[in-house]
Amino acid sequence: MKNIKRVGYLIVVGLAVLLIIAATGGNDLPMILSFGVGTILALIGIALAIRETKTDKPMFYSYGKNWFGGYLNNSAFILGIAVGFFATKVIYGITALGIIAVLYAIIIVALKNKRSEAM
Repeated sequence: MKNIKRVGYLIVVGLAVLLIIAATGGNDLPMILSFGVGTILALIGIALAIRETKTDKPMFYSYGKNWFGGYLNNSAFILGIAVGFFATKVIYGITALGIIAVLYAIIIVALKNKRSEAM
């Protein structure tokens, strides 16, 4: 169930980012720059997902009292933001969201299974 919530959060954040981009007229960054930033954010998000899964972090572990709840950040959030940088066209954004969500699900399930086998 925890994995479904994480993937669901990624999809919600990704869709929200895509809706904001569509409502504001699209992504105006040059494609190469936008894809570069998206790739860097996606790699950071994947590395963070691996760390979160290996250390068994709760979903919103980075919630800070001094942030007044303004930042509910985790790997799913970072990957959702990365989707926005891939959205130089709507179809690219939707495709990126699907691919990133599937990769994220595979990573967290595979690492959870590996971790439970080691115990």
